[in-house]
Amino acid sequence: MKKNATPVKENWSTKFKRILQTMAILLSIQGLITFSLFICEEALQTTTFGTWPAQDAGDWSLVLDGVDLLENINFGMKIINYSVGWIQPLAFFSYRSYSKATDYYIKGLKAKAFARAPQVFNSRKVEFTFEPQRMERYGDKIHYINRNIVVVGTELLSLQCGIKVSGIVRLAENGKTVFVEEAKMKLSKGALNGSN
Repeated sequence: MKKNATPVKENWSTKFKRILQTMAILLSIQGLITFSLFICEEALQTTTFGTWPAQDAGDWSLVLDGVDLLENINFGMKIINYSVGWIQPLAFFSYRSYSKATDYYIKGLKAKAFARAPQVFNSRKVEFTFEPQRMERYGDKIHYINRNIVVVGTELLSLQCGIKVSGIVRLAENGKTVFVEEAKMKLSKGALNGSN
């Protein structure tokens, strides 16, 4: 019959090995997450580079395809970063900043594409600042018009200032006139401050 055995204390080298094993596991997980974020970053850069020759060629439909791809990749990167990226805090803050910068690039690229070829946004929701040249009433609807863009709304706003518009783009039968329907409109900040 055995007597009660006293627990054997771990020696220093065994404790050190466990610490090293734990650190190795943590570093492996951090590396896996950071590498995934890095690949997303590279995909964003490659897509961004692809939008440049498309812009040079004036192929705004292709530019818009690039915008869609940028949005999808950036969304995936945000999911990875916000769900598990905090395990590597320095990478978390770096990739969060990169994602915010990508959001800004997307916003600017959409604005450029809409200014150059609003017709490629057919059936898409858009947001932009609009300065109407004239206004026409059609029943309870008001059409604010600036060349080939017609913003359809119900609110009576001044033609003397910029209007922030959010709505769905519909292409007219002539293929050139762009209607922004279901528009929500408000005066732009510059108009509220008295500057234009």
